[in-house]
Amino acid sequence: MLQKYFPNFAAKTQSVMQKDIKRFFHPINQQMNIPDCEYDRTGLCIAMAKALARNTNHSLYIIDYNRKNFLYVSSNPLFLCGHSPEDVQQKGYAFYFDVVPSDEINRLMEINEAGFRFYYDQPVEKRLDLSIEYNFHIRTSEKHSHLIHHKLTPALLSDNGDIWLALCTVSLSPEKTIGDVVISDHTSTDRYFYSFEGRRWRKQPELILSDREKEILQLSVKGLSNTEIGETLFIDANTVKFHKKKLFEKLHAENITEAVGIAANMRLI
Repeated sequence: MLQKYFPNFAAKTQSVMQKDIKRFFHPINQQMNIPDCEYDRTGLCIAMAKALARNTNHSLYIIDYNRKNFLYVSSNPLFLCGHSPEDVQQKGYAFYFDVVPSDEINRLMEINEAGFRFYYDQPVEKRLDLSIEYNFHIRTSEKHSHLIHHKLTPALLSDNGDIWLALCTVSLSPEKTIGDVVISDHTSTDRYFYSFEGRRWRKQPELILSDREKEILQLSVKGLSNTEIGETLFIDANTVKFHKKKLFEKLHAENITEAVGIAANMRLI
């Protein structure tokens, strides 16, 4: 209807959206100029992402920062919000404007810019070791939305060390609010938290687990119950529960499975 009375409305709206989309790529290098022949290398990345998608309940997609689009989108419905994978892939970053509440778009852009600035401060040889994760809402209908946990990991770099491809995973967030922006270095226990108030990154104080906490995590990996862990360590099952509660607080985990995963990623066990 608007296009009927204002023929330039659609063009202007499209122009504004394109400018907003470009903000998602600031301050990344806009001139990577990766030749088409190099895209032969992306087939393996897509095949691996498809294999991973078959073995997880998470939604997966691959961002191409050179062409500024999505190279692959999995069929898991969580991220799709009722759209087809082909539709989301075709829309690329414009898809965010369809499903992310307008008041959170600017927050996402700030996260992107802060993440890229942190990334470019790191030596090239460290950049594939980093990942960034955060929470935001996506609308599944006019009245309903999900708070999702979004994690981005570089997959391929350009010859100059820019992020060319990144693998993104999307799952339901156990948290209640947007944000909780964290960058992790997967070769160490280093984690950095972003402060929206101060617009800066803060390094998390070194996290140390006690020998007892490590033992409980290691026995949990073997599938032992609280009673069995207690018998193995010669402690009461309630003491095991107490240690697990402390572990959940330290690792910001909801359950023992999540705690084990976080501890393993941080090389604490």
